[in-house]
Amino acid sequence: MRFSIIIRTKNEEAWIGRCLKSVFNQSEKDIEVIIVDSGSKDETISIAQEFPIAKVIQIGRFLPGEALNIGIKEATGKYVVALSAHCVPVTQTWLQELHDAV
Repeated sequence: MRFSIIIRTKNEEAWIGRCLKSVFNQSEKDIEVIIVDSGSKDETISIAQEFPIAKVIQIGRFLPGEALNIGIKEATGKYVVALSAHCVPVTQTWLQELHDAV
């Protein structure tokens, strides 16, 4: 696995579909996506499960840094990328551009 994309969520039903659509439309396809959800009460998780998510991790409280750390521990990729669910990459080469900047 080249990229592990950790997406933290909490009640992001308005955004998660757009975020994941953009992530899975990247030119770079060697990815795993891990969702770390802080107890969403809306349709965030059911929307996310419409995509080929590698793992959904539920945590009990909203601590953004802790959510990312938990996701990173589960990651298997050479590179780890962190997103919030309301962040939507605007190009199909976003991951490749991140890699090329290293």
